[in-house]
Amino acid sequence: MTTSFVTREKSRLLLDGKPFRFAGPNIYWLGLDENVNGVDWPTPFRVIDALDTAVEMGANAVRSHTLGASQGSPKSIMPQPGVFNEEALRKVDFAVHEAGKRGLKLIIPFACNWDYYHGGRFTFARWQGSEDPLTFYANAECVALFKRYIGAIVGRVNTYSGIAYKDDPTIMAWELGNELNDAPAAWVKEMADYVKSLDSNHLVAHGKQFGLDRDKLGIDSLDILDVHYYPADAEETVSDAREVEAAGKVYIQGEYGWPDADLEAFTAAAEAEPAVSGTLFWSLFPHADGGGYVQHYDGFSVHYPGTGVNDDLAARIGQLRAHLFRMRGLDVPEHSVPAAPVVIRAEGGIAFRRAVGGAYYTVERTTESQEGPWTVVYDRRPADHAEYWIDPTRIHTKPAYYRIKAHNAAGIAGSYSALYRSEPF
Repeated sequence: MTTSFVTREKSRLLLDGKPFRFAGPNIYWLGLDENVNGVDWPTPFRVIDALDTAVEMGANAVRSHTLGASQGSPKSIMPQPGVFNEEALRKVDFAVHEAGKRGLKLIIPFACNWDYYHGGRFTFARWQGSEDPLTFYANAECVALFKRYIGAIVGRVNTYSGIAYKDDPTIMAWELGNELNDAPAAWVKEMADYVKSLDSNHLVAHGKQFGLDRDKLGIDSLDILDVHYYPADAEETVSDAREVEAAGKVYIQGEYGWPDADLEAFTAAAEAEPAVSGTLFWSLFPHADGGGYVQHYDGFSVHYPGTGVNDDLAARIGQLRAHLFRMRGLDVPEHSVPAAPVVIRAEGGIAFRRAVGGAYYTVERTTESQEGPWTVVYDRRPADHAEYWIDPTRIHTKPAYYRIKAHNAAGIAGSYSALYRSEPF
C-alpha cells in the first residue's frame, strides 16, 4: 500500500523526503478497453494480471490514459456532455485501488490529442458541432465542460477505498492530456492553475509527442514535462532532460518505443542521468480471461515474459525488466516463482488462464484416477498466444483429469493447478 504523496523539489521528485525515480509501463486500457469484445470495461482478472505483471517486471509506476481520458462512448466516464457514468467510474475506482494495494504510483491524463475510442479533444469539439480539434482549446463552452470534467474526477471518492482522488497518494500526477501537441501555453497555464486550485496534493504534468514543449517551461503551476520518443533515443533523452532540469521542472519520458530502439544505449543513458526522473514503456498487455494473451497490433505490445517462440523478443523484454529495476536503483532480482494456472476447460482443447511470469507450461493428464499415474502431454512448452492447446493423445471416449504448472523464465516451476475433470466428448 502506498501512503505518501510524490512531491517536487525543483527538478527532482521526492517520496518521504527522499529522491524518487520511477519506471514502468503504460497500461492505457485500465479504465476502458478496446481489445476484447469491442469497447468495454476490462475484467477484474485482466486489471489484476496487468498490475501484477508490472510489479513482477519491476515497475513502481504506471501511466494509464483511460483512468481519466474517457469521453463520448456509452461505457466511458462522460458519455454525453455533463453526464457521468457511475458504473464506469466504479471500474476506474477498482483499478486505482488495486494499483494502490501494490504500491504503484499512477499518472492519469484527463484527455487525449488523438481521435481514439476513449475520447479526447475531438470529442469535446464535436459536442460543440465542430470537427476542428483546436475548438477544444478556444471555445469557452469546451473549456468550461473540461473543467467540470476535471472537477468530477479530482473530487471523486473511490468506492473501494473511501478516499477522494485528490487525497489519494496512489496518484502521482494528473496529466492535462496525452500528447496535446498544439496546446497553447495560456490554455496549459489556465488548466494547470485550475487543477492546483482543486488539488494541492498532486503534481501536474503536460507533454507532447516527439519533442520538448519549450514554451511551457515557465508555467509555475506545471510540475512535469512529459516527452515521448519513438523509438527511444539516448542522446535526445539526455539533452531534453537537462534542458527541463535547467528550467526547474521535472522531466519524464511518459512513452517510449522499444522494439526498434538501441535499448542498451537508451536504458544506460536514462539510468545514469539524474535529470531523468522516470521512464514508461509503451505498452503492457495482460493474459486473456480465456487463455493466451490479449492481443493489440500496434507493434509495441509487451506480453511478459515474452513468448518462448521468439528468443529475441523475450531477450528485449528481459532488457526492459532489468531497466525498470535499475532505474529505481535496485539490483535485478531472480524471477518470481509463478502461481498455479487455472484450467478453464479441457473438452476439445485445454484452455487455461496463464500465470504472471509464466514462460513455459507443463501439462499432464491421467485417465486412471486423481492420483495418477500421470502422462506428460507438454513438457515445458513455451508460452504463446494460443487460447487453448490440443491434447493430441487424448482418448475422447474416456474421462480424464488434467493438471498444469507454470515455469518462470529461469525454468523454475510453481505449483500445479487444481485438477480439472474432463468428461468424454
